[in-house]
Amino acid sequence: MSRKRNSKKGFALGALLGGLCGGMTALLFAPKKGKDMRRDISKTYTRGKDKAEDLIEDAKVESEELIDKAREIVAEAKHAAKGALKAAKKARKR
Repeated sequence: MSRKRNSKKGFALGALLGGLCGGMTALLFAPKKGKDMRRDISKTYTRGKDKAEDLIEDAKVESEELIDKAREIVAEAKHAAKGALKAAKKARKR
């Protein structure tokens, strides 16, 4: 499930970057005045930058959640291992 989520995010990021590149290329070849073209490029860049920042923030939040979950799993495994060791020592004494 984690790979599926990562591949979706990778696809979304790729689509975003591809769209930005395509948009910028279209703007550069469009017959507009320099001032209008610069304004359009600036708007496109700002929108893309904002979307990329949102994706990065989402990735940070998800990675923090994954780290917390991993810590919980490790703590549970450590607790279970201590219990098993204790039981083994007790059984060996008998």
